[in-house]
Amino acid sequence: RESGGKVTDKAMAVKILSTTSKLMSARGVMLRKMWRRTLTFTCPFVLYFYLLPALATDPLAAIEKSVQLIDRGENSLARAYLAPVLIDPKITAAVRSRAYYLRGFAFSDQGLPVSALRDFNRALEFNPANPAALFALARLYWDGVGADQDEALAMELFAQAHELGHQDAELFLALGHLYGRGIPQDRVKGRSALQALAAVGNSLAMSHIAASLRATPAQPRQAAQWYRKAAAAGDPNALVALAYMHLGGELSTAAPLAAANALLQQAAAAGSAAALTRLAHHYMAGTGVTQDYARAFSLFLEASALGNSDAEVGLGYLLDAQLAPPSADRSAGYWYERAAMSGNAEGQLRWAQTLLEKGLVHQASTWFAAAARQNHVQGHNSLAWLLATHKDAEVRNGRRAVAHAQSAVAAKPSPEHLDTLAAAYAENGQFELAAATQLRALEALTESSANIEAELRQRLQQYRRLQPWRQ
Repeated sequence: RESGGKVTDKAMAVKILSTTSKLMSARGVMLRKMWRRTLTFTCPFVLYFYLLPALATDPLAAIEKSVQLIDRGENSLARAYLAPVLIDPKITAAVRSRAYYLRGFAFSDQGLPVSALRDFNRALEFNPANPAALFALARLYWDGVGADQDEALAMELFAQAHELGHQDAELFLALGHLYGRGIPQDRVKGRSALQALAAVGNSLAMSHIAASLRATPAQPRQAAQWYRKAAAAGDPNALVALAYMHLGGELSTAAPLAAANALLQQAAAAGSAAALTRLAHHYMAGTGVTQDYARAFSLFLEASALGNSDAEVGLGYLLDAQLAPPSADRSAGYWYERAAMSGNAEGQLRWAQTLLEKGLVHQASTWFAAAARQNHVQGHNSLAWLLATHKDAEVRNGRRAVAHAQSAVAAKPSPEHLDTLAAAYAENGQFELAAATQLRALEALTESSANIEAELRQRLQQYRRLQPWRQ
């Protein structure tokens, strides 16, 4: 088949591909499955050099084939089919735009938003009136995935996509008005637009109407009615919201935990990754169910397969805490890194800590900073502590440490955060301020944090001697 990555026998490759039509027996079914795995994982060169050139003579056929592959989740293979189309000099600008959009979608679906962003922009270069590309690009800027969040730009793109007939864009325009994202807030206009969408069966519009009724002023009964409508219209996450209403005491129920778990089970069966993840946490902690780490692990796996990064943090935790059997190829670090790469702040913190324990300080600093950019309090605090106290002078940066520690204290003036701010001041040479801040940390101690009093006093003495703290 291959030798050193090069095809050595074209005839044999063609023979392998042609035999699939003959595999009709029970043994044939098994062989066909093996052949599919071979095609996907071990024959990319055969596909590229012998099949795709033929399809390149019919770029429209190659594009339609890529659509089928994307629908099946075979994104890498879909991009292989699109590759010759994108360099075909004979296709029209509109066709090239569609091909770039599809490749961008395949990147996005595989969790590669930066590459998706590039291809969506290329699609619009060739056809600025491509509504699908406009909408997809708007979603990236709306969510801040693959690019810095820019809600105003997202709303402009949604508006363009809507004018060109993209049905889903109308929902986001309504949300922009409802929540004041990217445009001035207008709850009346936003809710009116959602009502119009709900009238034609849009389940997400129904869920957002419920969410707005649940907020200011709170109208839990009406919100619950809309969530039930949304669930009946096909949004399983509406059931998750109802479960949280029970758990939060927003709805009066004799057995709120049992009601919540029943709703979560129903939503999980309907394919809600959020429900699977919450249920996994319930099994992990024994919340209304019998504690079962194996069940929790299984549910987290299902949610991860649906793209839920919180579930990947959960998988990492179970492995880290040795509550699940170890895996040869998927360690706790593997799951933390996946969550971190997905932009999950908790995953970024845990992956940073894993790197730090391995002595990879600069990489750890990068991931602490990633969490801090999301304004995660622990991200600010962990980064500040590293910048203020690390033994390596190349790592330390007193000015940055103070800025991040101040952000953590502003969000939560806990003894731990004040302790970090004091260390940052000391690293910055502001020892009087460091000592005063450490005294504030000592005064903020509670019964639950009394165990760190000795450490705080030890550092206080260090600052009074005009010496910074080193970890």
